[in-house]
Amino acid sequence: MPKIIVIRGPLGVGKTTVAKILAQKLDAQYLSLDKILDDNDLAPADGIPIENFLKANEIILDLVGQSNETFIIDGCFYYQEQIDDLQKKFNDQVVFFTLMSTVEKCIERDAKREKIYGEDSARYVYDITSKIHTGQEIDNTNLTAKETVDKIMKYLK
Repeated sequence: MPKIIVIRGPLGVGKTTVAKILAQKLDAQYLSLDKILDDNDLAPADGIPIENFLKANEIILDLVGQSNETFIIDGCFYYQEQIDDLQKKFNDQVVFFTLMSTVEKCIERDAKREKIYGEDSARYVYDITSKIHTGQEIDNTNLTAKETVDKIMKYLK
């Protein structure tokens, strides 16, 4: 089992729901990239520069460091450079799963959650994150969160 399992993709694709179910199923620790950024004042309102995402990777390294536990991390992971940096820090101990869906489905899912970001934000994040193809890609447009987790589990075996 890898030490870190990253669940990435656009806003509204179901990353957090899937990551939390997966963490429970694997008895792993759940970490939110958004929370790491917020808790460390790395998420300014006018956009997050790559340097802040790289600082978040350092925080992840500190949190995960010498632990023998498995960690599930969810986040959009907007930059290939951040993904490459995390891969470099953890080598074969990190695996990436990119959840994919249609932009319409992401907007629909976003509208159903407690904190709604809105159509413009969903489209913007979708455009950025869909350009990066990394790890195992899973189209969950017509899958439930549980079905998506089941697909991830098959790849982890």
